[in-house]
Amino acid sequence: MTRAPARGGHEMAEPVLLAEILPPNDYIETRANIWSYTTLPGLREILVVPSTRIEVELFRRDDAGDWPAQPIVCGDGETLRIASIDLALPVRALYRTTSLVPG
Repeated sequence: MTRAPARGGHEMAEPVLLAEILPPNDYIETRANIWSYTTLPGLREILVVPSTRIEVELFRRDDAGDWPAQPIVCGDGETLRIASIDLALPVRALYRTTSLVPG
């Protein structure tokens, strides 16, 4: 059975990148779900975006197919490099429409 994507969302059969936004009210449970994503065979990177601070974590599968115990952490003022989709952008850009970045 194929699950329908969330309203307004998109679902891919074999994603290479998964982004998880950690809400402040469900942070622990949402974070616990991240390791379940590592079972997706084609997945190469998992981006974790906390909603309460300008900082992201990137888990990147190595050439042997293993996941690291610790993520790459990038904060405000740094550039995030997502190899799976050949993208580099300032971490702050992910938060540009939030209250964390003054207007």
